[in-house]
Amino acid sequence: MGTVFVSYRRADSSGWAGRLNDHLSLRFGADLVFQDVEDIDPGADWRETITKTIAACEAFLAVIGPQWLELADDEGRPRISLDEDVLRNEIQQALEAKRTVVPVLVGGAGMPPEEDLPESIQILAARQAVALRDDRWTADVQALIEELRQLVLPSRKTLTLEDAKRELYDLQKRYFDALEGDHDPAGALELAQKASRLLDRVLPLYPDDPWLKAARGYSHKNEAMALQRLGRSEEAKAKTGEAERVFSTMVTEDPNDAAAWNGRGTIAALQGAFEQALEFVERALELDPTYEAAWRDRERLLPRLNRQESGLRIGDRVAWPDDGAPPRMQTGTIVAAGVDSANTPQFIVRQDGQDALENKCPEELTRLTGELGG
Repeated sequence: MGTVFVSYRRADSSGWAGRLNDHLSLRFGADLVFQDVEDIDPGADWRETITKTIAACEAFLAVIGPQWLELADDEGRPRISLDEDVLRNEIQQALEAKRTVVPVLVGGAGMPPEEDLPESIQILAARQAVALRDDRWTADVQALIEELRQLVLPSRKTLTLEDAKRELYDLQKRYFDALEGDHDPAGALELAQKASRLLDRVLPLYPDDPWLKAARGYSHKNEAMALQRLGRSEEAKAKTGEAERVFSTMVTEDPNDAAAWNGRGTIAALQGAFEQALEFVERALELDPTYEAAWRDRERLLPRLNRQESGLRIGDRVAWPDDGAPPRMQTGTIVAAGVDSANTPQFIVRQDGQDALENKCPEELTRLTGELGG
């Protein structure tokens, strides 16, 4: 059941509710955030689902936009005044179940006066409201998330950040061993789902940790890759969309987050949009020129675009002339790639038998093939 229930009226506030849901799902997990759709037919099975979800939720967010009170049915009657109004009944159920109900004001809306509300939900007017202002959206959402954490934390088992990262690293390694080494996509999917469940536990504890937020996106991506190999294309597409929303939300929260831009690049590549993927990855490298994962992703993308540049890649065995007399060739392995202060491509190589690293221009290096080949 949902940890956080988001109630809204589509014609009034669907855009704001959708954005809020993206931020909440990043921290609490999409499966633990219930975003209600207000146009549910009376008597449908969804009513029972909603009732059970509201009874189990830890926080109920009533999203109130500029037309929340005024929207009317075909006969001109305010929808909130109707006994059968789904949104009104959701709020009433949450109040009667003594859930923590938080009015969330969006689009410049104010808190409805008590006298303008139906008697069954008039107590809503006494609840402390939270305003999400368009010009301070990220800061206001982060403040709301901090309040929600205080509600969620008592029900979560504590886990140190270090232990959580260690466990996620292990799951990531085992995932790729299963997917690529053992050719076991079903086993890989199970490991990716386990990582997602772990993130559901720990992200509310550490909601601003950038590594954990990125891990959420990559966990969805890993699920998508495994699902695709299992032939479950529609599910894979849905998970890819979830991953894309995570990284896009991260960029919204911090436009200078290199990991978020690189994550967007990996998802674009998974969708076959290689030009866009390269743009996102190179944006990550502009923000952090030392970001090794982004350099590796860039190297993987260039052949897809027929932009081989030097043709050299991390891990290649290479040779280059030394400065001695008589001149002779040194050999080694490319261990990293980057650019110098003039934005000229550089490779970092480790000479055979040496611990020291050297910077080399692509023009100095010759890729070794055959018996010495990489």
